[in-house]
Amino acid sequence: MWRMFSKPSVVVLTTWVVIVLAALFLAYRLIDPLPPRRVAIAAGPPGSGYDNFARQYARILARHGVELVIRNSAGAVEDLELLRDGSSGVQAGLTTFGITEPSDDDKLYSLGGVFDAPIFIFYRSREPITQFAQMRGKRLSLGKPGTALRSLMVQVMDATGASGVSTVVLDLDASEMIEALLAGTIDVAIFPSQLEDRLDAELVERALGTTDLRLMNVAQAEAIAKTVPGLKHVILWRGLISLSRDVPSSDFDLLASRNRMLVRKDLHPALQYLLLEAMREAHAAPGPFSRLGEFPAPQPSDLALSPTAEAFYRSGQTFWQRYTSFWLASLLNRMVFFVIPILVALIPVIGFAPRVYRWLYLRRINQLHWSLGQLEQELSQHDNSRFGDYERHIAEVESVLQSLKVARPFEVDLHRLRVHLRVVQEELSRMRVGEAASADALSGKAVD
Repeated sequence: MWRMFSKPSVVVLTTWVVIVLAALFLAYRLIDPLPPRRVAIAAGPPGSGYDNFARQYARILARHGVELVIRNSAGAVEDLELLRDGSSGVQAGLTTFGITEPSDDDKLYSLGGVFDAPIFIFYRSREPITQFAQMRGKRLSLGKPGTALRSLMVQVMDATGASGVSTVVLDLDASEMIEALLAGTIDVAIFPSQLEDRLDAELVERALGTTDLRLMNVAQAEAIAKTVPGLKHVILWRGLISLSRDVPSSDFDLLASRNRMLVRKDLHPALQYLLLEAMREAHAAPGPFSRLGEFPAPQPSDLALSPTAEAFYRSGQTFWQRYTSFWLASLLNRMVFFVIPILVALIPVIGFAPRVYRWLYLRRINQLHWSLGQLEQELSQHDNSRFGDYERHIAEVESVLQSLKVARPFEVDLHRLRVHLRVVQEELSRMRVGEAASADALSGKAVD
């Protein structure tokens, strides 16, 4: 066993394998660990559009063995606060444009826009209201505190001069707004609606079918969208809600909130990619205000797209992601981006291995050459009394030489060693013959 492991080929191969395995282990453990199997997302109030989409994401991620934990909140503003707080455990969140702070750029990435939520503004008034300035002094409901709608609408009110001491703002949700508007306890109700949701569509259709209520046609929609970040100008086309009943009976200019997915910068790139895939599956279908494949989209944003999102929108799926499972693709991608550079860095070591291999073989042969050289020096001293030691020394070298096995490239070096051994043996034989002749001559003289 020891002889097998002492062979140069085994020594070199074992050393090389140990170095490579150590490099792979460091890449596996330190450079880019495998993604976790659990991620938390902030998704607004239960039953909201954010919550419904987050549940779709959870079902998609579950197919890949990843658990998406949904953390409900008051709305987009609180979602963003949870993302900012590293101790909250939330790593992703659905929120809207226009409510971030400059410091968020240090902690958060955007994965892109996911949908535009139209904002419906119903009012009670004999005169048409087409500008927000006409709402000054009225009783308004802008949504619950902590929602993105509330934040955006306050910005609109300030920008258009609708805010004032006489303007009253109440905290009501969408269904409560319509009831209060019908009861006459408020004058204006502002709420977002996806329309894809059956309850939302019924709520809008109910408001549109009431003679006492009117839907605001926002005359300054385009200018407001360019002034207030996070808003977009959309059109509610005639008959979009119900073609058979021609609801609405004319086109309306509306504002819409632009919604997106944000993640913390420390979220594993593989999980970012998985979220992007879930976003595409959940939002790619056409809707009342979006085209087929319009979402998710790398929309201009106050936060930078993550490198993973940039690659996703630029190139789509990688080869591994297209033909393998999520976990295997993650492992193979890590090998491509981390293991291969390490192997390239090991090329000098790999190139040095043949030299070590040759040195180990020649070292054994050279040791025997050196031993024979020492014997030659001793023979040159003509110490006839040590012939027995010389013969034993040569016999040991010959025994080692006979058991020595070398690779084919080193057979020439082994042959030179045999030649060297024969030279020393012949020298010893000549010395022995000379000694015998001297002994015979001495004995002859003695006889004479």
